[in-house]
Amino acid sequence: MVSPADLVNAIVSGILVGSVYSLIAMGLALIWGVMNIINFAHGDFMMLGAFIAYWMFRLFGLDPLLCIPLSFGTIFLLGVLVQKGIIDRILEAPLISQIAATFALVLIIRYGAEAWFGPFTRRIVTGYSGEVINLGSIILPLTRLLAFVVSIIVALALYLFLTRTYVGTALRATSQDREAAQLHGINVSAMYKLAFGLGVGIAAIGGVLLSTFYPIYPEMGAYFCLLAFIIVVFGGFGSVFGAYVSGLIIGVTQCVSALFIMPTLKDVVAFLLFILIILFKPTGLFGKGG
Repeated sequence: MVSPADLVNAIVSGILVGSVYSLIAMGLALIWGVMNIINFAHGDFMMLGAFIAYWMFRLFGLDPLLCIPLSFGTIFLLGVLVQKGIIDRILEAPLISQIAATFALVLIIRYGAEAWFGPFTRRIVTGYSGEVINLGSIILPLTRLLAFVVSIIVALALYLFLTRTYVGTALRATSQDREAAQLHGINVSAMYKLAFGLGVGIAAIGGVLLSTFYPIYPEMGAYFCLLAFIIVVFGGFGSVFGAYVSGLIIGVTQCVSALFIMPTLKDVVAFLLFILIILFKPTGLFGKGG
């Protein structure tokens, strides 16, 4: 029988891990909202962020959380190059061409990493990896609590950037109406590069946070990319902050359902919830009809 304490712990655990899902999904929502393109390689950019944290820890003993600026900056620049060299050439192409190109990018990144790093599973074990904070009957793993705090900071920084800066306003204008943005003097091409770089850079931060409590391996991006797509559609197409809330909901759904069914089936419950939302509100929780 599930006790109230177990239920509360499951909800808290779901919020903590869901915050990392949210970060990854926010990056995808930003790309989707501004560029209207499906980036199947999103999870693999996240994986690269996790590997940067791993190798900095392994080679130099650098704490994963201190690697966040390095991972973000590196993957941001890689994203800008990919957008300029590949994505920009397929923006006006048929949907099937966009899918094929980004799927080819998946294969290049994923199996390139596997060839370079090997198909092994790695873990980062820091001095605080096994630490927990006890708040009465609530148990908070320190690594997940830190991941939650960082995700809040990143989400707030992105919110302020998009709403309080000229460049952020230009990004939002580009997502709403590209032609009108061009008429107002906004460099749409630069906005696309920025959106793609920011999107995959934020995913890389999610990868760094995952590396503190989740195994690291070249194919880890596949699962999280699927989860990010579900969260983005769940929250509403292109809604960055709808993605954040939806990521928390998916995290809580997974952890609570694991109390009542086999833990291996928790993803099935999340997918069923996603299907129900799509059936009754096709635009997602925070999407707009039109």
